[in-house]
Amino acid sequence: MLRMNRVLILAGLFLLAALWGCGDKGQMGSSGHAASGDDASEPVSGGTVVIALESEPDALNSLIRRSASAGKVLDLLGDPLADLDEDLQWFPCIASSWEIAPDRTSITYHLRPWLWSDGQPLTATDVVTTFELFMNPAVGSPHRGTFREVESVTAPDAATVVYRFRGPVADPLMTTYHALLPDHLVGELDPADVMNWSFNRQPLSCGPFVLESWDPGRSIILVRNERFSGTPALVDRVFIRVIPEAAGRVVALETGEVDFVGNLSAGDARRLADHPDIRVEHLSGRHYYYLNWNVQDAIFRDPMTRKALSHAVDRQRMIDTLLLGYGAPAVGPVAPVMWNFDSSLTADAHDPQLARDLLRRAGWRDQDGDGYLERDGKDLAFDILTKVGDPVRENGAVILRENFREIGARVSIRTMELAAALELLNQGNFTCYYGSFRANLYGDPSAVVHSDAVQAFNKGHYANARVDSLLDLALAEADRQAALPLWYQVQSILQDDQPSAYLFYVEKLVGVGPRLRDVRPHLLSPVNNLARWWIPLEQRKYRSGSP
Repeated sequence: MLRMNRVLILAGLFLLAALWGCGDKGQMGSSGHAASGDDASEPVSGGTVVIALESEPDALNSLIRRSASAGKVLDLLGDPLADLDEDLQWFPCIASSWEIAPDRTSITYHLRPWLWSDGQPLTATDVVTTFELFMNPAVGSPHRGTFREVESVTAPDAATVVYRFRGPVADPLMTTYHALLPDHLVGELDPADVMNWSFNRQPLSCGPFVLESWDPGRSIILVRNERFSGTPALVDRVFIRVIPEAAGRVVALETGEVDFVGNLSAGDARRLADHPDIRVEHLSGRHYYYLNWNVQDAIFRDPMTRKALSHAVDRQRMIDTLLLGYGAPAVGPVAPVMWNFDSSLTADAHDPQLARDLLRRAGWRDQDGDGYLERDGKDLAFDILTKVGDPVRENGAVILRENFREIGARVSIRTMELAAALELLNQGNFTCYYGSFRANLYGDPSAVVHSDAVQAFNKGHYANARVDSLLDLALAEADRQAALPLWYQVQSILQDDQPSAYLFYVEKLVGVGPRLRDVRPHLLSPVNNLARWWIPLEQRKYRSGSP
């Protein structure tokens, strides 16, 4: 899901229902005052909003979906038990309240009356069935690993769900955050045939919108869910146009054919910045680019060599050249927007002389005078493996090669289709990989640095017992203030030990057309508060049933 974040919950805390329920997500800002429209008029219901999407979903089934576009649509169709507001605080949604066991080994949710879009009640049985399907090997859900800390889910009655964990967890709400499926539709289906379920293209909804139609390769139309148990959405319809070409999406925004583009390139954002009617939003996010060292390779086994190569990188040049300034130098795998980011740390400076000094201390010398360094008879030579088709990677690899050449490293570039590159990563058949990663919202880098995460995203086989221990301790600590020093230690070690050279954080750039009001993109999702968007009467241009 796109709206998740880590919020540490005090053990034994009992949360009552908030003053607002699901469907009001994003209505209250950090000030606590109701948001107003750009023209200070009152929100009114009705109208059609048109959104551009770069690709269509692979499946509208949370069990098997892999694409980000599917996640965006599913986020509008389904609500969870508990959710996060714009201040990244948990609030009740389908669950009216919950209790966390004092030892943090279980959480009990109490469900409020809720309906599926076909009028059937949503009950605890739906929650249990959903979890069992996520964990069923026959389904083969790519999200199964998310629930590795959950031992069981039971339903003592129709309005109560109990999750039991394999041990204490610091954040039971995050651990139990997942989409829901209707037992009365999927409970009798063959899990082994999940890829062929009609449900994948005809899902039910328990969220603010329902699927009206899906024209493959062209559009998806959502309409307000009239049976939604939360606060109804303001707009009648969401028309999602699939426009694969970035230029096409921008032109459609400029001409008013679409109202919202959620993923602008840096060049398009710069061009639209002076447009009189279009607003460009800059979102500090959790997306970063990095160079992942394969520490099993003799070149990268010692941290000093890895640190030297990091100091060789001109991060600001990469940001200015590749992102046109819409970014910031990266410090590590915990993004600055996270609660546990250590703001005392700074990105490695571009310092070729320091890089050369560190390499010399690590035993690298130019023995034959050819301008390239050697150690133990082996050249400081390696490939940069990266994905074809991403200008930030393709052009960035050229800058990296120049930076490394300056300090005596011989570097070649291998660009491949993503699937082929990932296959080499999974095999460990690479020296370094230039990629990008969207860090989770709860500030836990375990998936990329824990020694147990080789099957996840630690493809460089980095292993540091102290890092593992600190991560385990931090994740088991429910008190945020008590956990913070542990998270800081992790980040400090990673900056010195360098499992990857963290390059830059990327700003999320969003284009908003003149018809829309109360659009507040957020790091949770560019369309995070879409149910609260509205269109003034004089700005409406689509009849019912169009476009």
